[in-house]
Formats: sequence, structure tokens, C-alpha cells
Amino acid sequence: METIIYENESAMSMVFENLHDATVRVVVSKSRSGEDRVKLYGLVAVSFGLLCILQVTLNIFLHLALCCTILQYTLQACIYRWLYFSGSLYYISSNEKTWQESRKDCLQKDADLIIINNKEEQNFMREFKKYLWIGLTDIETEGKWKWVDGTPLTRSFWGSKEPNGKTLENCGQIKHPDSENNWNDERCSNPHYWICEEKFSP
Repeated sequence: METIIYENESAMSMVFENLHDATVRVVVSKSRSGEDRVKLYGLVAVSFGLLCILQVTLNIFLHLALCCTILQYTLQACIYRWLYFSGSLYYISSNEKTWQESRKDCLQKDADLIIINNKEEQNFMREFKKYLWIGLTDIETEGKWKWVDGTPLTRSFWGSKEPNGKTLENCGQIKHPDSENNWNDERCSNPHYWICEEKFSP
């Protein structure tokens, strides 16, 4: 243990004053550090609260956007007699037009003539009991049938001995709805009912 001998009272007083000042500085420093920590916690809490509010707002916006999209499709279906089946909306005309005019009408509705992808969709088309234009043609190259989106025909439901019109009949139609295989190649200029398809993606 080290012993300190003070020659006079003034030196001893100075030491105690310095010691007291250092103690005060330490206490003040600790106090300020605590205040900064409280402020930091408060800032973190406020930031977290704002993030929660932003997340809730975003969820509400997305929900409203989805509801509006569904409402739009529902109103369209009600007003223009669209039918829903397996991920698509379908419009069946009430009058007859040529194949080109029929497709133009579909495009004006932000749709196109139907593309039949499978047996289920083919059977759905048969329920309408009408001769119907579909989105199939070989007008570009004779014998190479393509859908209106440019994809080649892979699965077909041609009627017996069809297609047989060669260069005179270049547009596809559903002709005998009572038969499963009922596609027919027809003159594109002949008037028929038609069916539009629009993919439903809410």
C-alpha cells in the first residue's frame, strides 16, 4: 500500500477537488450514455412501428387491387355474357360473321378466337350446340394449321375425313357439336357464330 504524505492542507484540498471533479465527470458521462441508449431504443421502436404501418398499407392496397380486378372481370362477364371455364373467360356471339370479322371482334374485346388445348375444353365447346369459328387456320401455308397465337396444331379433334378443303377452306370451325371429333375446315368468308377466349389472371 502506498502512503502519500501531504506537506500542507492546500495540496490535500487540491487532490480531493480533482478527485471530486473526476467522479462528477464519470457520473455525467454515464448519465449521458444512458440517455443516448434510451433515444436509440425510441428511434428503433418508431422505425419498427412505421414499417408495420407500411406493411399493413401495402397489404390493403394489394387486396383492393385484387378485388378491383375480380370485380372488373365479373362486370365484364355480366354485361357481355362471358362464361368462365378452367382459367379462361369465353364469349359466344349472338350473330354470325366471317372468320376475319369474328377475330376482329374478339381482339376489340382484348381477347382472341378460342384456342382449344385439351379434351375438357373441346367438350365444353360442344355444350353450345352451334357451328362456331375457332382460332385455327392454315391461311399462311396450306396444310400447316396454326392457332391464332402462332403455335402449331398438336392435339386435334377433326371430324371424319377432315380437313379436306385444301386451298378453298382455310379456317377452322366446330361443325357437329354432338360429336367429340367435330372440327371442320371451312371457307373463311362464310358467316358463322364465333367464340372468343381471354385468359383469366387476377
